[in-house]
Amino acid sequence: MKTIPVSLHIGAHKTASTHLQKTLEAAADQLADWDVCFLGPKSLRKDGVPLNKRLARGQSAPDMAGDCDELVISEENLMGPQFRPKSRRPLYPQGAKKIADITDALTGADVTLYMAVRDPATWLASLYAHAVFNGLACDGIDAFTEGRSPDTLRWSDLIAELAQTNRVVVWSQEDYQIVFPQIVEHMLGEGAVLDPIEGHVNSSISAAAIAVLEGQGPDRPEPQKSARIAKAQYPVRDPSDRFQPWPRKVLEASRAAYLADLNRIMELENVTLLRRPAS
Repeated sequence: MKTIPVSLHIGAHKTASTHLQKTLEAAADQLADWDVCFLGPKSLRKDGVPLNKRLARGQSAPDMAGDCDELVISEENLMGPQFRPKSRRPLYPQGAKKIADITDALTGADVTLYMAVRDPATWLASLYAHAVFNGLACDGIDAFTEGRSPDTLRWSDLIAELAQTNRVVVWSQEDYQIVFPQIVEHMLGEGAVLDPIEGHVNSSISAAAIAVLEGQGPDRPEPQKSARIAKAQYPVRDPSDRFQPWPRKVLEASRAAYLADLNRIMELENVTLLRRPAS
């Protein structure tokens, strides 16, 4: 069977995945000129055909790519639950196994995984805000994390597991805009250039809006509609308005542990960490 390069972008959630996906969607004609097929949320969700169904039907990577010579897939919902605070591996505890099962089933593919990471303190705050927005949480960050401190979380544990079965390219969400050209070249080949779409796709929600929604409780009717109303009434006008539930001491500890974790990721075998140029 013919084997083609496959770039599989797996997240993580809340790391500008949607921006990358929409940039790739907007570049459809350019990708077609390069004989690259892109399967993103539009192709894999709702009216599209999910990746697991494609695999169950026996579709190979060349089947999915059609007339193209390369395949790029972006779907951040492949790794299962994002955070289980009491698990031995709290960050995507099922992630490595789920991805290994997918890449094993994806025949005719030379797979490289792509994944962004983020400071656990801001990542957990964003996950919590998203849960509140959707009416799935309202009791505060401590209840959401079950007391798990952000500085105890290690992305490197997950990435080390992923790298046992696949090459992995990693970048930090904080460096996304700076390393975007590197991401594109790794995914699409040396010399490839894409123009990123402008602006943020999913705008931040303010601390004031979160407070309103928490006050309305877990059983508020039409949770997403009420969340959109609160978000519009209490917008983020400057960085100080953003939802940030942690005291400075927690933020500093998380940041220090995260920087050390990035250094560990850089040393992992089968892993490439994209970093901003040294100043």
